[in-house]
Amino acid sequence: MLIAEGRKHFLRYGLGGAVAEKIAEDAGYSRGALYSNFDGKEELFLAVIQQEQALHLNFLRSLLNDEPSGKKRLKKMRDAIADLMTDHDWVVLRAEFEAGALRSERIRQSFVEVHRQQLRDGSELIRDLLRSPEVTSSLKPEDFITVIINLAHGLAVTQRILGTELSQKNTRSLIQSLFDHLISSA
Repeated sequence: MLIAEGRKHFLRYGLGGAVAEKIAEDAGYSRGALYSNFDGKEELFLAVIQQEQALHLNFLRSLLNDEPSGKKRLKKMRDAIADLMTDHDWVVLRAEFEAGALRSERIRQSFVEVHRQQLRDGSELIRDLLRSPEVTSSLKPEDFITVIINLAHGLAVTQRILGTELSQKNTRSLIQSLFDHLISSA
């Protein structure tokens, strides 16, 4: 409950603007209950990020496990990554995480850990995709996932800032094209 309420507050107010006492109150807990579960607002924010990462990874894994065809798995993964990278809430949380990492050494260290785990997990998914004779890439899985994560997120942040100038549909299409350029099916 605290993580869900923290997520709402971080999306609305950002890490700097969210107030731990208000999060606890809105979740139906006392301030002490929040601090008995988390060292503070930053640790709660990191729990939100870790939960988001786990949900995304589990979704991608289940999506790929349900499909035996390499071509179809590739398309499903491409579309799921484009959806994720253009999801408003994830774009905002990830950007807030990045900004926090630039301001706080503790958050920076957590960002490094989460980013490394994201690269490991993403590389594993790409490696699994590349086991199919129908799917090829000129990039190593680690390089592929690094490019996709960083370029796709950058596009999504720019789209959120520009609004109508660069539509979400265009951003999604650009991410899909990038994905298709870096990995393809026979």
